[in-house]
Formats: sequence, structure tokens, C-alpha cells
Amino acid sequence: MIALYSADLTPTAPFRFDLALQYLRTSPSAVVEQVRDGAYLRAIRIESRTVGLRVSSGGTAEQPRLLVEVLGEEARAADLPVALALARRVFATDAAVDGLDAVAEADPVFGRLVHAYRGLRPIVIPDPFEAIAWAIIGQQINISFAAKMKRALVDRFGSTVELDGIILPVFPPPACVALLEHERDLLPIQFSRQKSRYCIALARAVSAGELDLGAVAALPDEEAIAALMVLPGIGRWTAEYALMRAFGRPDVMPAGDGGLKQIIGRDYGLGRLATEAEIRALGEKWAGWRGYAAFYWWFQLQEERRPVPPSRD
Repeated sequence: MIALYSADLTPTAPFRFDLALQYLRTSPSAVVEQVRDGAYLRAIRIESRTVGLRVSSGGTAEQPRLLVEVLGEEARAADLPVALALARRVFATDAAVDGLDAVAEADPVFGRLVHAYRGLRPIVIPDPFEAIAWAIIGQQINISFAAKMKRALVDRFGSTVELDGIILPVFPPPACVALLEHERDLLPIQFSRQKSRYCIALARAVSAGELDLGAVAALPDEEAIAALMVLPGIGRWTAEYALMRAFGRPDVMPAGDGGLKQIIGRDYGLGRLATEAEIRALGEKWAGWRGYAAFYWWFQLQEERRPVPPSRD
């Protein structure tokens, strides 16, 4: 694949791009991203054009270096700074993570994950509308089924772009979803009436300028959560998840998450699901890094559920 424009990016160390790709290979949220030949590949919109973003590693965990490339017939030289800024945000390349060591020492249970995933940063979904829509889709259902619904939404209402023979899906923009009628258009792809209403309401609010996601991104955590919870269907779990995955907030944790209740209850020896209150109480020990804690435990769940390749014996 030929890149039209490229530049190097130097993350703060330690940085484990290989673990980021490992997460993306098995994450149910990664429907429009692809991992190919050791690189992250995704279609992105710049103005009214769709181009490809490719990010690969040419360094090590202690001396990291990323190559950021812009691909496609519509790519322009002016797209490279946009692509670099996006890569920085998606992979949190500028984050200073020294403080995690002290948290690991204070809590050996979480510390085990800190050591296992040293250098991994929580990965951002670069399209905030997609991230919030994904949070809505995932409410109170099996994560595999949520991924199936997201793929169906992309297949039916999204688009594609071809880059050197590779077809990349593009998540439908807010203006497209805003035109849908929930009963007629989303029920056939197994959206409930409630989730149909919630996703369309989100799309209409963004399209009409009633919800400025750029402005939300600039707000302090609690104010941003409150701004999102004004919309129908967005409670605290959805808002906290959105802040983590859309805006990369390192200290926001959706403590009501079912997966977190399961694995934290197990790893802390409770013999049952942890409650939201218990997770928030434990989270006081992770202050400043609660988003990392949630992300690492989700990654641990993915790793445990990953199919084991068949033996060749």
C-alpha cells in the first residue's frame, strides 16, 4: 500500500503498540478499524473527503516510534497534521504514565495488570459520534450481539472506501442517521425501539448543533458527563464510557459496567459480582488512572475469552 504523505511520531515511553493492536484485533468495538501487516488502518473523514489513516511501529517499547501515513486518491498534504493529531489522540502517545507505578505498588491486584500491560494506553475511537452510538448499542446486551448490531448499522447505512484493493468500511455520519425512522429502518437490523430512538436522537442533536461534541470534549469530566446525560437514553454508564472511548479521559471509569463487575469481583476475591459502589470505592486507590484500570480489565476479559488456536500435534 503506497502512502501519499507520511511522518514520524514519537510517543512517550514506555509505549506498547503491539498490545494496542492485540486489543483491536479482538475488541467488539473495532468494526471499522482493521489490523493489517502489523499496522492500524482506518478510513477517516477530513472535510468532505474520505482518506485512509495507517499507523505502524518502527521502534521498541522503550524507544517508541510510529509511522503515520495518509492514503487514498483524495489525500492532500494538508491532511498530514490532521492525521498526526488523530494518531496522538487514538493511541494517547503524549500521555505521561509514570504515576501508574505508584498506583501499582499501592494495589497489588490492579498492579498485576499494570505490569502485564505496561506501555498500553486506553485506545480512543476517533469518531466521537461513533463512540457514543456504540455505547448506546452496547447497553444491557451481550457484547458479541452489540458488535453484530454495529456491523449491521455500518453495512446498511455506512459507506466504504477502497485503498489499493482493501475495502474499508466507514461509520455512518450523524446527518445520515438523523434521517432514519426507527421503526422502519433500524428494527430490521435488530435494534430495539428504545435504542433506535436513542441513536436517532443523538444523531439529530449532533446534526442540528444542539450537542457540540467538540465543546463537550473541552469540558471537565463531571460537566461533560452532565452534558451527555441530557440526551434520552444516556445515563451515567453510557456517558462515562463515552468520555473514556471518545475523549480519552484517563480518570473516568464506567463503574456500572457488567464486565468490570464480573472481573473485579473475581480478582478481589468477593466470590460474586462487585457492586458499582464497591468498584467506585476501590477506584479511589486508582485516582488519576481509573480509565486505565477499566481499560486494562476489559483487555484482560478479552484475552481470557480469546479462542485458543487448535493444536497442530
